[in-house]
Amino acid sequence: MIRNWGLKNKFVTVFLLLITLPTFIIGCIIYYQTTTVFKQQAEKNAVDKLEKNEDNLTSLIRGIENMSSYMIYEKNFRTFFTATEEDLTQAEYKEAVAGINGYFTFQLMSHSYIDSILLVANDGHVLEIGSHLIGNEVSMNQGARELEGRPYWSNTYQVIENGSAKKNVVSLTRVINDINHINTPIGMVRIRLDESKLYKTIESNSINQTGDYFVLNKKGEVVLHQNPSLAGKPFPDSKITGWILNGKNKTLKTKADQSDYLLVKKAITGTDWVSIAMVNEGEVVKSLYNVRGLFVFMILLLLALGALAFVGFYQSFIRRIVELTKQTKQLGEGDFSAKVQISSQDEIGKLGLRFNQMVTTIQNYINREYKLKIKQRESELKALQSQIDPHFLYNTLDMIRWTARLEKAMETGQLIERLSKIFRMNLNMGKMWVKVEEEIHYIQNYLELQKSRIGNRLNYSVFYDDQIKDIYIIKQILQPLVENSILHGFKNLPRQGVIQIRMFKVDEEIWIDVIDNGWGFKSEKQDEDDKRKGGYAIPNLIDRLEMAFGEEAKFELLDSLAGTWIRLKLPISENDNRNLIPNETGE
Repeated sequence: MIRNWGLKNKFVTVFLLLITLPTFIIGCIIYYQTTTVFKQQAEKNAVDKLEKNEDNLTSLIRGIENMSSYMIYEKNFRTFFTATEEDLTQAEYKEAVAGINGYFTFQLMSHSYIDSILLVANDGHVLEIGSHLIGNEVSMNQGARELEGRPYWSNTYQVIENGSAKKNVVSLTRVINDINHINTPIGMVRIRLDESKLYKTIESNSINQTGDYFVLNKKGEVVLHQNPSLAGKPFPDSKITGWILNGKNKTLKTKADQSDYLLVKKAITGTDWVSIAMVNEGEVVKSLYNVRGLFVFMILLLLALGALAFVGFYQSFIRRIVELTKQTKQLGEGDFSAKVQISSQDEIGKLGLRFNQMVTTIQNYINREYKLKIKQRESELKALQSQIDPHFLYNTLDMIRWTARLEKAMETGQLIERLSKIFRMNLNMGKMWVKVEEEIHYIQNYLELQKSRIGNRLNYSVFYDDQIKDIYIIKQILQPLVENSILHGFKNLPRQGVIQIRMFKVDEEIWIDVIDNGWGFKSEKQDEDDKRKGGYAIPNLIDRLEMAFGEEAKFELLDSLAGTWIRLKLPISENDNRNLIPNETGE
């Protein structure tokens, strides 16, 4: 196909394929690779931030849990939790409380995010250090009891500080068991952490990390967030919440406020919390905009230079070749006034000169040959006009048939009627396509005429599938095969000649079998003798099939115990709007 293109199209194609397209592809690859690297960096940033903050949070959680574990083994705490009402006034108890106060004071001063610590003994006496907080913490007591000494971490909840101020806290509640009887509880501890200060502590330890960080529980409620107003409430983005609750992938890409975000999650061991780091990919790839602008400028510059080179080359070479092509086309359309203007003596100029000389030579040749052809065609037309008009012949036969009937020569009338039907099929209003049923009727009339001529030496049977009776085929397709059997297959045959005709549908084809019990196909020498006598029926049939159906039509000679078995395979046609095919049918 490319070889048939014009030079202008070829030159444009070469320019695009060898200059513009490679530049564009390489630029796209560079841009894509750069974008990929930046996005990978964004993902790495998110993972780094998640891991750093998760490590920070886990470290804080483990520190608080270790603090509560310390209370199981430390003597002062055991004294506090196991003291009876009478012991509360004893010096040993007071000394233990003083030691506990000193320990907690140190913890509160060392860790700003610890808001208060509450100790409750089994007999009900209480020790609270830090801010005095009031809140609904009954469910936490129940949760801690169910864990039987393991730490119970709450979600963020709201408390009232010193009777008026509201704040959000996260607390660890733990049942303290007797060290000597490990399954026997002796008290309970609650360590409350200020949510806002805890978040700032985690973030302050990862100041070189980019992106946002927050913690949700597995119900989708906010535990830690840079926006304190969200703490303790369901996270506002339902897509992220669904990912937290049901998502199997550790990463999520989402769009918000016309920006693309990458999120990474990780469960925090020992809690029902999930850490999430979120990075704005758009912010990361902003630096690519300059690269893209430079790439576009480079493409436009190359296109401009290429266009300038194209114009110069076109004016110098291609325009002259296009003009030569135009004149060649004009000559091909029969206009012999075509002539190329010669402006230079280069290769293109010499080509134009040779073209002008060729036009002159062709014109002289046509002037001689064309006149001879006209005379020859006139002779052929006169010869055709001298032949018998087929309509006249058909009408005359019809008149003879009725005359025979009037004279009560019924058999003669019937034979003439069959012959007239054959002529009617030949006319067929100039159409070369007939239905299968019509072709069957035609060949039956033909065979009956042959039986009348030959007598008992000929017998036949015809079968066709009723579902193909309205399918169109080229007319007189059976006659050459039947004629071949009668004239060649049955010649001097010592037995009755039998012809079987079968037509049936196989997939999207019509199969036609013509089988006889004659001599079979003859030798090559005998075939040449038959051709000299006018036997061109089968070769003409094959030509007609190829012209009508192309390579889809097949002519096959099958093995037969006696005689000849010919099979035609034709594609199915549902209409008769076919090109007219010459009707050459036998000898």
